[in-house]
Amino acid sequence: MALPTIKDVARLAGVSVGTVSNVLNGNTNNAALIAKVESAMQQLQYRPDATARNLKNTMSNEIALILPNIVHPDMQTLLSAIETELRERGYHLLLKITNNNPILEKQSLEQCLEQRAGGILLYSDTRPGELLERVPGETPVLLIGKRGKHDVMANSIVIQYDKALEEALARFDRQGVREVGLILEREILHGNRVMDIYEKYGVRQDLVHVVDFSKERGFKAAYELLDRNPGLKAIITSNYLISEGTRKAIRLLQRKDVAHVTFKEQNWIEDEGNYAAIIAVSFRKVAEAAVRKLMTAIDNPHTYEPIAEQVEAELVETAPLLAGLGSRKTADTLRLAMFDSPAAEALRMLSQLYTRETGVRVAFEMLGYRELRERLFAPESRREATDGFMMDITWVDGLARSGIALPLDEWIEASAGYFEGFVPGTVKEYGMQGGRLYGLPFMSGTQLLFYQKDLFENAQLKRLFKRKYGEELAPPSTWAQYNLIAEFFTREYNERSPVKYGQVGVQGASVYTTVSFLNRLWAYASDIFADDGSVVLANGNAVAALKSLAKSAQFAPKMPIESWDDAVERFKQGDSAMVVLYDSHAVDINDYTKSKVAGNVGYALIPGRTPVLGGWSLGVDARSRCPEAVADFWMWACGNASAIPGSLLGGSTLRQNYFSRRDLENLYPWKSLLPESYAISRKRIVPASFQGRNIENEIYNRIVAQEINDAVLGVRSEEEALRNIEARIKALLNTTDAGKEG
Repeated sequence: MALPTIKDVARLAGVSVGTVSNVLNGNTNNAALIAKVESAMQQLQYRPDATARNLKNTMSNEIALILPNIVHPDMQTLLSAIETELRERGYHLLLKITNNNPILEKQSLEQCLEQRAGGILLYSDTRPGELLERVPGETPVLLIGKRGKHDVMANSIVIQYDKALEEALARFDRQGVREVGLILEREILHGNRVMDIYEKYGVRQDLVHVVDFSKERGFKAAYELLDRNPGLKAIITSNYLISEGTRKAIRLLQRKDVAHVTFKEQNWIEDEGNYAAIIAVSFRKVAEAAVRKLMTAIDNPHTYEPIAEQVEAELVETAPLLAGLGSRKTADTLRLAMFDSPAAEALRMLSQLYTRETGVRVAFEMLGYRELRERLFAPESRREATDGFMMDITWVDGLARSGIALPLDEWIEASAGYFEGFVPGTVKEYGMQGGRLYGLPFMSGTQLLFYQKDLFENAQLKRLFKRKYGEELAPPSTWAQYNLIAEFFTREYNERSPVKYGQVGVQGASVYTTVSFLNRLWAYASDIFADDGSVVLANGNAVAALKSLAKSAQFAPKMPIESWDDAVERFKQGDSAMVVLYDSHAVDINDYTKSKVAGNVGYALIPGRTPVLGGWSLGVDARSRCPEAVADFWMWACGNASAIPGSLLGGSTLRQNYFSRRDLENLYPWKSLLPESYAISRKRIVPASFQGRNIENEIYNRIVAQEINDAVLGVRSEEEALRNIEARIKALLNTTDAGKEG
């Protein structure tokens, strides 16, 4: 059945082609014409974006993907990622499987051309000249494969393993390992320097086996290598299926002394304990590059240059979860006061592994925010004893100056490499006061904008938004845009909105409302304190920021939403377009068992690029009976070994290696954006002369929160609320200053 064209739409609607084009491009506000055209489009199931491409390229909106198999996990990842990338661009996927058969590859190419595919993505290691001789020049074709980049004179994504393989052999060589077996499929040999690299390190040619990509062949080759070479200390396999067979041979022969390295995408669940290292290529990255190049070729047929693009593998060493622990044993149980949160619960579950390895028992007491704060800052005579605690990063200064938190400086010198693994700047912001270390970064805390992707990708909604506001519908970069989009998606203001609310906002006289205000205040080039410590809140920019926040409240659910967790629960219901959240609270929004928006979550930096830095660190109580044992446990809790399992259990981490991994993106696809958000995050502060006097809570949790909430509710004007904040803070500072002098 032929795809409907713009002419078909015009004929059914009883209008001209030019009128249809005007409706599609947002160039008319004639409601009657718009209704006619959109009704015809619905009846014909006409897809304007795809059809526009059809007119330009005389191709369909289908992109063909030809794969050797969908059994290999790498191919499954590639298929899933390419389908997602194409769907977001308005294309459909046409899939062909060749079983690594060159004849089927050619047949598949011919079938895709007959179906007039708009472009073809072909994963193959057959020589490109043999494949492309039958492809007409007007059809964009992109090759994906493991050939050397100089061996592919065509439009291609080339996966390169040479450097990572050489690095693996170099490391074995430094350890005195000379006998290294290699089991690989023949395609790896084409265009790669595998044999040259092996010869460079003196590895015997008889230790190289070439097989197909099955588990069974991998098992046979590995068993033969191990049986014939008792001195073999390492085996490198070139794909996941071969590695599965190799692992079985190693287990059967009980050769625990053999290090196993394989080519595969990173996956923490599979990698830990199974491989000494992996030679990793992200097939999500390959998919993104392939679709980007193909789209460029489709959109720019006369200027696009078909050249090879290289994707390099990297060597990633893996280690047992508890490697190098070495904690000081103690007969006592560590008593820890924790903020009741997903991160604390994840650590509680993980701690049993620590106990099993070290014998150190750990007892967690989960407390609410206010309860924990009152516990830690209580007068010494009434303060309950603990060994360690979680502390909001805004508490570190007070806990350090009051002597409640123990300095941990000795661990900086002893474990310098450990601290280098954190996101830059977070050790200072999360745990240092006066140049000394008091806490380890534990629970992450930067903000992102989350939104329902399909709402922003819907062609009809995009046209409606353009007609209504004269702007393109896209994730907002300013708070003015945020409010405009929130209004558009609030059904009270737009009866055609597919969701009820434009945004979810936290309400009430709490620190959560203060944070929402600071997002706007900083974006509007204002602040509460000037550099000299004076209060400067009553100004025009601050008024504009507060008016912006009050306006946003009109587009949110009219029900109690008093915390970030409440906001998460509301957004998960699927009836709100956008929400600003801390990453550590957002873990469930992409969980299909708990969230109606799972799989449909878009993300971006927050409007104004002014996130408020939040999060928690772990400190040692100065009165602890075993401070060194507590510090050891905290270092383990915040270390690389705990970062991945902790995040899978619902926690969060500030370890850099977590953000660079691609294997967790299905759970938290937004994590790659977090380092950028951290780099622009700001910490709420009090004047330097008043730090350590425990007034931060009074300013941000009470004074600012109460007045801002009253303004949002309409109890008083924005101007009056800001004047009240300024007056109350000045009075507090004066009282505190007088008390100090007295």
